[in-house]
Amino acid sequence: MNLHRFLAYIVVACWIGLTVVTVGTALQWSAASSMSEVKVQRAFNAQKEASSPSNTQQGLNLAPEDQEALAQLQRSNDRYVAKAEAASEAMGDALNLEKIERKQFWWELGVWGCLTLLGSALLAERRDGDERSPSHH
Repeated sequence: MNLHRFLAYIVVACWIGLTVVTVGTALQWSAASSMSEVKVQRAFNAQKEASSPSNTQQGLNLAPEDQEALAQLQRSNDRYVAKAEAASEAMGDALNLEKIERKQFWWELGVWGCLTLLGSALLAERRDGDERSPSHH
C-alpha cells in the first residue's frame, strides 16, 4: 500500500467522522439557540413581574398599622426579584452556551472544509498516478 493511498483513506475516514460531528454540533447549536430564546423570554417576563406597579403600589395604600400585610408584600416582592435574578442568570448561561456552540460549529466546519480539499487533492493525485501507471508497464 503506498503512502498517498494510505493518507487518502485516513483523510476520507476523518472527513466522514467530522461530517457526523459537525452535523451534531449544528443540531446542538440550533437547540441551544431555541433554549436561549426561551430563557430570554422567561427572564423578560420575570423582570416585568418584579417591576410591575401592582407589586410596589400596593404598599402605598396600606395603613401604617398594617405591618403584617406590608411585610407579606415585601416578601412577595423579594421573591419576584429573586426569580427575575435567577431567570436573568439562566438567560446569560444559555446565551453563553449558544455562543460556544456557534464557535465550535464554525471551527469544525473550517476543519471539515480543509479535510475536503486535502482529500480531494490526495484522491485526484492518486487517480493521476493510476492513469500513468498502465502506460509505464
